[in-house]
Amino acid sequence: MSDKELNNTIFLMYLVTEHYKKAHSLTNEQFLELNSKYGILRFVSECPEIFDCMSAQEMVEEIDRYVANA
Repeated sequence: MSDKELNNTIFLMYLVTEHYKKAHSLTNEQFLELNSKYGILRFVSECPEIFDCMSAQEMVEEIDRYVANA
């Protein structure tokens, strides 16, 4: 992975975290608990191209589907 791809992936992980926390009124600690249980950020890091063109709402919906099926 190039530096540019890595930076993009990290940024997408940040966006997903912030949008998901806001959509579900989660604290940092609550999100980190969910991440520990479901591997949300690992999921984002494994397929960042999916999230690259999504809106905030689409990101939240994708993570909701992922958590529901985990």
